[in-house]
Amino acid sequence: MKRTQLNIEIDQDLLKTLKFMALSQNIKLNALVKQILSEKIKSNISSKLDKSVSDELDEIKKRISKLENS
Repeated sequence: MKRTQLNIEIDQDLLKTLKFMALSQNIKLNALVKQILSEKIKSNISSKLDKSVSDELDEIKKRISKLENS
């Protein structure tokens, strides 16, 4: 089911800034908000994946080091 409305409270200054950004990019306010939310979510997912991969690489390095030292 597609949701077409989301009522949220936004600080007046933030709303003014968002409106200005939308005008400067020549896009509708709702399109800008969707874009910002999508980028934030993708960024969070990416950073979590990067951390997971980094942790796994660290574990592999430890195992290799143990093998080399035995």
